[in-house]
Amino acid sequence: MDSIATQISLARTYQESGQPAKALAITDSMLQKFPGQLDAIGIKAEILKQQGKTGEAISLLEKAYALQPRDKETVYNLAYEYAEAKSPKALSLTDTLVKYDKTETVARAWYIKASYYRNIGNEKEALRYYDSSTIADYNFLDTYLDKGRLQWEQKNYEAALRTFATGQKLSPGTADFYFWVAKTQQAMGNAKDAKMNYDRAFALDKTMTEAKTAAEAIGK
Repeated sequence: MDSIATQISLARTYQESGQPAKALAITDSMLQKFPGQLDAIGIKAEILKQQGKTGEAISLLEKAYALQPRDKETVYNLAYEYAEAKSPKALSLTDTLVKYDKTETVARAWYIKASYYRNIGNEKEALRYYDSSTIADYNFLDTYLDKGRLQWEQKNYEAALRTFATGQKLSPGTADFYFWVAKTQQAMGNAKDAKMNYDRAFALDKTMTEAKTAAEAIGK
């Protein structure tokens, strides 16, 4: 029961069941013994971010990066947090990833770069790098969702609908795409199809009460 894999699994279970204190107790204990244990660092960083302690989470990921700079997942996670924090450090890390990651996962690097530019308000660059992400991996779903949202915010509804519809075709079981297709159709005045897609979104994800409420409002 004391194996690293078992302890990581238990910490993740506590985290996912809404018991962060118990999860942190396990990760802290592990990190005292194994300071470079990346899974423990990752879980702790996620919890700290959920608690609003973004700076502490980034510091922890920076420590992991310093210990194991060639761990690709650690680099991606750190780059994403930099982008969310609007730190230009995201650009240097994603440039490194683009240079050395020769697999389809490099789509995440372009996506993170796009996220950084979107977060600082440079929508033109954000859209450019979302396109680079799609070129790297046509099936990377996060790009379609975030690119479509940006187009929706720009009131470029036809483009947004195409983007969301592509994501919907690639992942017909993802409720978010149905919700955003519906939201875009509603903005375009197509209430009938919007209601149908709101209903589909809620059918796929019963926690998506916003979709249920929107569908009911159209039906009145």
